[in-house]
Amino acid sequence: MGNQENIRVTARVGYEPHFSWSYLKPSYWGIWFAILLLIILAFVPFRWRDKLAGKIGLIAGKKAKKQRRRASINLALCFPQWTVQQREKVIDDMFITLGQVMLGIGEIAVRSKKHLQQRSEFLGIEHIQQAKAKGHNIILLVPHSWSIDASGIILHTHGMPMTSMFNPHRNLLIDWLWTWTRERFGGKMHARQNGIKPFLSMVKRGDMGYYLPDEDFGAEASEFVDFFATYKATLPGLNKMAKLAKAAVIPMFPRYNASLGKYQMEILPSLTLRDDPVQSARAMNEVIEYFVGQTPEQYAWILQLFRTRKDGEDVYAD
Repeated sequence: MGNQENIRVTARVGYEPHFSWSYLKPSYWGIWFAILLLIILAFVPFRWRDKLAGKIGLIAGKKAKKQRRRASINLALCFPQWTVQQREKVIDDMFITLGQVMLGIGEIAVRSKKHLQQRSEFLGIEHIQQAKAKGHNIILLVPHSWSIDASGIILHTHGMPMTSMFNPHRNLLIDWLWTWTRERFGGKMHARQNGIKPFLSMVKRGDMGYYLPDEDFGAEASEFVDFFATYKATLPGLNKMAKLAKAAVIPMFPRYNASLGKYQMEILPSLTLRDDPVQSARAMNEVIEYFVGQTPEQYAWILQLFRTRKDGEDVYAD
């Protein structure tokens, strides 16, 4: 299939990733070869792999001109007090982190529960335990760190099945394989095109919701609220989601700590959300500011975080 047909298929309502014999055609062989390399790397000691991945990430970051420029624009808007050198250092470190996480994907996809548990640690897990003890369902508020997928899969290994929403990948083979990886220890992924009801339904049944708060869905769906030194179009409906699902909203930020070789999940106490949609949106951004301010290199600064502006300006235009 060509890209246009892939987009049409994965965008339709009711879409579910599935295996197809067409994935064995020569057009997919490059992907299968890359998967084989990732599986081999899954059994390489992490310090060796991370050293290689860091070098590859740094080189790739220098060549990824478009993504690097977008990250620089985002950082300049959020941290205007920083020098160019400070921004460039964070971007370099971000690509190093990205390389380490990406080359470790095979480990997340094929290694055992016990192994993944040894490669992870929680900071603040008692906040989830306390909310569950009070009878609450859970929606985890998880900003776009590079370790979001790895941490979600690791949570499954600790008996905490997750449900989340995703944007289907344009390549159908990658989409099927990655969805299978995300669900291999339990939980369920839902295509965003199918709406929020399937996600909330599973949260009501007891699966923990994995909610990403920082994508820009346009002015009509958003509120403009403060974000670091600028503002951002932010979805305001988290308070309503929490009410519908009878859920506590608990912030969590996953980081990959290469010095320790650990995926670290920092978890905060439940948010207090009022009925005011602006307050709800701002509360989400405050969470991101807290987490990202500590380790900005862990955040996906290459996203079009500021695609929607009040005056219609395109900050990413050449």
